[in-house]
Amino acid sequence: MLDEIKNFYERIKLKGVEDDVDDGEAPITFIHVFKKAYPRLPSIILPRIDSKSELEKILESRESTREFSNEPINLEELSKILKSCRIVDEKREPEKRTYPSAGARFPIEFYVISYNVDGLNKGAYHYNMDRSVLEVLWQKDLDYRQPEITGTNIKNPAATIVLTSVISRSEVKYWYKALPLSYLEAGHIGQNIVLSAAENNIGACPVSGFVDDTLIEILDLTEGEIPVYTISLGKRKGL
Repeated sequence: MLDEIKNFYERIKLKGVEDDVDDGEAPITFIHVFKKAYPRLPSIILPRIDSKSELEKILESRESTREFSNEPINLEELSKILKSCRIVDEKREPEKRTYPSAGARFPIEFYVISYNVDGLNKGAYHYNMDRSVLEVLWQKDLDYRQPEITGTNIKNPAATIVLTSVISRSEVKYWYKALPLSYLEAGHIGQNIVLSAAENNIGACPVSGFVDDTLIEILDLTEGEIPVYTISLGKRKGL
């Protein structure tokens, strides 16, 4: 990892769950959505869309679920969500996937923390996209570390998908820009995951409020691989 990227990453890491605690009512600038407009300039009305495609319906049904029911998700549901991010043409050089990657460097790796998944023991797993399998890292109860993994605002998830970046894969081509490009790629992947979750009636919530060193420890990451994003999954309450 380039020294400049390493130093910047150290400065933005969340050090502990106390850094993510809600201290009370948020200021209006945190709540109100501000929008830019050009009222003095001419505007063009876009054509109205009267019928909605399945994709448009799924886009509208997507929402962040922060508190989940006690009902587990099952391994098939988890598999469908993970496979929204897959290789669709492995013979092409470089391979084609269901999400874009700058220069097709694909620095992002996928992990799963299982808390309440039928057909999958509690623990930590690596999603091997080539083989479409989960590789066992730990089979142990990690529930007590869930606030460090998901942030303190996520309650009772069934599983958390962790996205990391093997930053050197992009550094060789994009140098310092490898870090923001990793975040962009994780965002593309996150949208695939939350839309797939919505399609399968699974609640989902992407967050970055995890304790970095906890994920580095649990996933046994080397210095050149950093956690960048998590998406927690589970059954919505009241459904």
